Amino acid sequence: MENPFKKVIHNEKLPEVIKDKVMSDVAMIKLTLDLADLFAVKYPESLEELLMIARRNKNN
Repeated sequence: MENPFKKVIHNEKLPEVIKDKVMSDVAMIKLTLDLADLFAVKYPESLEELLMIARRNKNN
């Protein structure tokens, strides 16, 4: 398989529309990853810690 990036002309500039689209896509991917991290990792950890504190207070 041939690498398509080797076909890009080094002096050629991309249109601003394409740059904006790529940056928008990158921002959307970052937002999606941040939301997944929030709901899949941080929220369960916070809930677990809250329950552990409640158990400790109940036992004391």
